[in-house]
Amino acid sequence: MLSDLLKDSGLKKLNFKFEGAKLGDVLSSFLNIVLFIATFWAFYYFVWGAWAYIFATGEKESLAKARLRIRWALTGLVVIFMAYFIIKYAQEIFPARGGLPF
Repeated sequence: MLSDLLKDSGLKKLNFKFEGAKLGDVLSSFLNIVLFIATFWAFYYFVWGAWAYIFATGEKESLAKARLRIRWALTGLVVIFMAYFIIKYAQEIFPARGGLPF
């Protein structure tokens, strides 16, 4: 059923193989991509804040902005890692069995 929907979606031009694709597999791949992008973005934000802190040249306003940027980047990284570990824990609790759940 899912493979039929994905065949007609226009993604066939990208040479993806949807034969036998399951919703769990698609969601798992999507979550991996989202977590990777979010981690990259948070790390980039952290480096940007560190760069701004180094080149603030003692200006209090620039230092405060850089500290805030670093703090939010670290908070974002913590949230991303917590989400990753919660997802992995949920996968252990609810293993994929195949078929209908009822």
